[in-house]
Amino acid sequence: MLLILVGGMVFSRVQASVMGSIDGELQKKGDQVVRLVSLSAQVEGIPEPLLPFINATLEDPELYVQVRDRTRRVVYRSSNLLRAIIELPEPYYQQAMHGLAGYYNLSWEQPNDLRVYFAPIVVNGQTVGIVQVARSLQAQQQVLEQLGKNLFILFALALALAAGGGYWLTGMALRPIKEATATALAITRTGNLSRRVPVRTQRHDEIGALINTFNEMLDRLEALFEKQRRFSADISHELRSPLTTILGNISLLQRAETLPDEERADMIQEIRSEAERMHRLISDLLLLSQAESGQHPLHLELVELDRILVEAFRLAQRRAGDRLDIRLVHADRAVVRGDADRLRQVLDNLLNNAIRYTPDGGRIELGLICDKDWAVIRVQDTGQGIAAEDLPHIFDRFYRADKARTRAAGGTGLGLSIVKWLVEAHRGQIHVESTLGEGSTFEILLPLAEPCDQMHVREDDAHAA
Repeated sequence: MLLILVGGMVFSRVQASVMGSIDGELQKKGDQVVRLVSLSAQVEGIPEPLLPFINATLEDPELYVQVRDRTRRVVYRSSNLLRAIIELPEPYYQQAMHGLAGYYNLSWEQPNDLRVYFAPIVVNGQTVGIVQVARSLQAQQQVLEQLGKNLFILFALALALAAGGGYWLTGMALRPIKEATATALAITRTGNLSRRVPVRTQRHDEIGALINTFNEMLDRLEALFEKQRRFSADISHELRSPLTTILGNISLLQRAETLPDEERADMIQEIRSEAERMHRLISDLLLLSQAESGQHPLHLELVELDRILVEAFRLAQRRAGDRLDIRLVHADRAVVRGDADRLRQVLDNLLNNAIRYTPDGGRIELGLICDKDWAVIRVQDTGQGIAAEDLPHIFDRFYRADKARTRAAGGTGLGLSIVKWLVEAHRGQIHVESTLGEGSTFEILLPLAEPCDQMHVREDDAHAA
């Protein structure tokens, strides 16, 4: 559309320029004839002896000159007109008789191929004659026709180039989208999430952002599917071990009717222990599933966190017995808004984890301090520690820093995952620092519901413990 508009403007400007030049030339010649005739013209008419003088003075092979009197009779014609007469239509005759000049076109060999200028000859305020000066437009029409053809060819070529270039650019622009579509289709058909849309050059436009987002989505999907696969494998392993133990003991009990009572009691106790471990595993999985779906709301209320800390400390001492040195190093009074049972579960899981992986004679320290708007709980042990490469994954379900470690100690592999969810559900944060072979420190930050009184420590509870 823009090319057509530009071409139309070019053609119009050239045509106007050509016609303007011709009109100027015709008017100049016509006015010369009018002046010469007017010098000797009278009211009664135009003296014919003057006409040869006009012929000798203004003869031009490209111009046709014709003079009429007031009755429209031709009194002079230039020699190049031969026997032809330049017609004067009635409207222009009337216009000349009123003393006005003008232009019009006539058709000779081609439509509108003769340009005519007419002007009145006025003597003492009366029109005594009319001068007509004409010129053929055939050469100019041929030039304009050729210009139109050239412009058409140029436009056709430009449109073809634009269409080809547009098609190529569109193909280049849409190629990443086609590749993304092909990649998505291949993933759908093969289930191979490791495929990615190739990025040949770094793009900073919308398509580049789309491709990067698509690849990031595939990275996340692959990670999620890998986590799901690992989760399924882990839960299968976790359930298979106790089920194998239970089924084996039941089968043995059914076959061996003469087992001693003590051995039979041990086998029944082992069945009970494995069943309880399965029950804890399923309960933990149910809790995490409900938490992720938003179906396990917390019962929030004002909770004295220091009392829960002291209770968890006492329970941990009873569990560890004389095997470990468990200390309550600090317990500021702190009130938070939370679920008391779930906060107790957080502390129990952390302390049980510390007891499980701290060797005999080790030490576990538990503390609660106020730091500005936060209640900070620290659980520090001198256990086996966690390798740096394992730290980012310890809150994943069933993740094992030691791949050869079993669940013989009774853990389900979900304790830290539950701890992280519960802390974040209380709008808190959890951090861990660990050195392999030296021990670990878990730090929990919970927002305070009331200003913390750091000057009064529950010394009575600590000493009672």
